[in-house]
Parts: sequence; structure tokens; C-alpha cells
Amino acid sequence: MSELPVKGFAPEKARAKLTQLTYNMSKPKAREVIIEISHCGICYSDIHLIDNDWGISNYPFVPGHEIVGTVREIGSKVTNIKKGQRVGLGWFSKVCKTCTYCKSDRDNMCPSSEATCVGRNGGFADFVKADSEMVYPIPKEIKSEHAAPLMCGGWTVHGAFRGYKVKKGSRVAVLGIGGLGHLGLQFGKAMGFKMTAITSTKNKVKEAKSFGASNVITIDQINKFEKAFDFLLVTAHADLDWSQLLNTLDVDGNICFVGVPPSTVNVHVFSLLMKRLSISANPGGSRKMMKEMLRIAAKHKIKPKIETFTFNKVNDAIKKVKSNKIRYRAVLTY
Repeated sequence: MSELPVKGFAPEKARAKLTQLTYNMSKPKAREVIIEISHCGICYSDIHLIDNDWGISNYPFVPGHEIVGTVREIGSKVTNIKKGQRVGLGWFSKVCKTCTYCKSDRDNMCPSSEATCVGRNGGFADFVKADSEMVYPIPKEIKSEHAAPLMCGGWTVHGAFRGYKVKKGSRVAVLGIGGLGHLGLQFGKAMGFKMTAITSTKNKVKEAKSFGASNVITIDQINKFEKAFDFLLVTAHADLDWSQLLNTLDVDGNICFVGVPPSTVNVHVFSLLMKRLSISANPGGSRKMMKEMLRIAAKHKIKPKIETFTFNKVNDAIKKVKSNKIRYRAVLTY
């Protein structure tokens, strides 16, 4: 194939609205594939990149890393993916496959990894290119519009549970019932954990139970739950009383951040020492974990609650995500 013309949506500068960007995509290298995109979720990481909150964005660029579509072209040495196959692509578009981490099923820690929409154009477009081993067949049981948010949202919460080896029967609390939290409840229940939802919004109690929580508490009730949990998954992007939340953990408990609070997390070491507690964070999962996550989602009929927008309404979708009015993931489609 010759160069492929691509239409995407990109910011010209930090915090700018996205406008149409046309560019050419070169043919795939030996181990690459080109995906014709049908759906792309909007993750808050995309918004951080658009606004340059992390100081790594180069403009213009096309955001988007919760991608689902069909394989349009494959490189000469691609054997794991076929043309016409429905696939998904997440945060990583390439890893080295040779480092210590890649060889030990920790490829999400690869120091040479390449992100799908950092330093390259991502999924708010009609085509995207990636290494074939970072592309995953989507099980037939999962609709494309539901698969898209799983490629990062599902990968993130499942990866935290697996990365810290949470055991079946563990008492797990999910703090923040939003885009990540509502998936955390579903995966936790499917993986055999005893799930509790912690929310600041009383009107989410009934819905949190429908996602898999056997118990739902509001943030102002947490002082009644001393030593109640073994694992606390923080999906909220908010500053909270972390010392008070540590009191909800039992001996050897772990508070794990997948949401990023705006300020530094300050706790006194003594509160960790007395119960041998851990404070951790987790950047998704490995390729092996991604495949398992999709299998679990298919088997247990896990699906995100979504709102769909056409690609040319991307700015409306972003505005709604930023104002916290999405229930619970936004997905772009044609």
C-alpha cells in the first residue's frame, strides 16, 4: 500500500478545542498493523495530555488510546493477527520484548515502551498504527462500544488487582464510583472478592450495588469501618483524608492508587507501621493480564456504562467528561 490519508481530531495547543487534522500514515513495518477505527473511548489521561498536565505533550497530536476497530493492513512478519479481524488497542502501542520486565510478564514496566498517543497520533481518528503484539482480538461476546473503555479502564482496575495479587475472598473497597470505579466493582466481583463501594454521592448507592458491591458506604461513614478491608482501590481524583482511610485497612492491607489526587499524599509512617500497611499505585497490566481481562469480561458479561458521541462531537464529549457529568465512560463512534 502507499501512504494512507488519515483524518483525526487534535488540539493545536494546551487546553485548546480539538480541530480536524489530516495527515498521512506510512505502510506498516514488518511487525506492525494498521487498524481502521470504529470506536474510541475517552479516558481522563487523554484530557491530561490535551491540557499538558504532565508536561509531555507536543502539539498538534491526536489523543485516544481506548481503541477498537478492524485490521486494515498487516506487516510482512505479523502472524498473530489477521486482516479484517476485530481488535482492540490500549495505552501501549509497543514494548521492547527483550528487557527483564518484558521477559517476566511485566511488560507494562518496559522502559522502552511507546504509548499509543504520546509522540504519535492516537485513536481520535479513522486509522491508527501499532505493533501487532499490542493488539488484542476482542471476544465475540463483547460489543465494540463496550470493548473500547475496557482497553484502558478495564485494563487499569484488573491490572491493579492482579499486579498486587489480591486473593479470592479478600475484602476489597473501591473508592470513587466513576469511570474506573464502576468497572473495579464489576471485575472485583467476577474475581471472587467481597466488594464494598465508597462514594461521596448517596444517589449512587443503588447503582453501585448493581455493579457488584455487596455494601455501599459514603465517605462520611468511613470512621465506622476500622480494619474492614484488605485492599482499597482509589479511583477518585481528589484530595481526601488519607490517614482516616488507612484506618479502614486491616493488617497487611494495601491502599492502591489508580486515580491521581492533585496534591501530595501525606500520611504519618506510624500509621503504616502498626499494621504493616502498604501504599501503592499501579499502571495497568501486562499483555498477559490484558488478555485475561478480556476473557473475564466476556465470561462474566462485564460492560462499562457508556454514553456515545460521534467523532465530530468530540469536544462536546470532552466537556462533559471534564465536568464529571458522564455516566460513566464516553465513547466516540462513527
